[in-house]
Amino acid sequence: MATILVKNLHEDLLKELKRLKVELGCKTWAELLAKLVESEKTTSLSEKELENMRTGVQGFLKLRNVVSTGWTGHPTVLKESRRTRHHDAR
Repeated sequence: MATILVKNLHEDLLKELKRLKVELGCKTWAELLAKLVESEKTTSLSEKELENMRTGVQGFLKLRNVVSTGWTGHPTVLKESRRTRHHDAR
């Protein structure tokens, strides 16, 4: 197993790392490093962020329904080009 040497760590950072080592139940520094790296890979969202995402998805789905009901028939490139030019002219 490889050895990692870390020099010139600020004392506050070293205290925080020691606290994390005890809190996470790590026996070695390597185990702590492995847990920290693994925790970086997982993304945790707060309940507020999840609710904002749900609201955004619902808003998008409602918009899709509004656009879909206003769309009649199969659009052609020519019709869409004319429609966008008319829209831009306003």
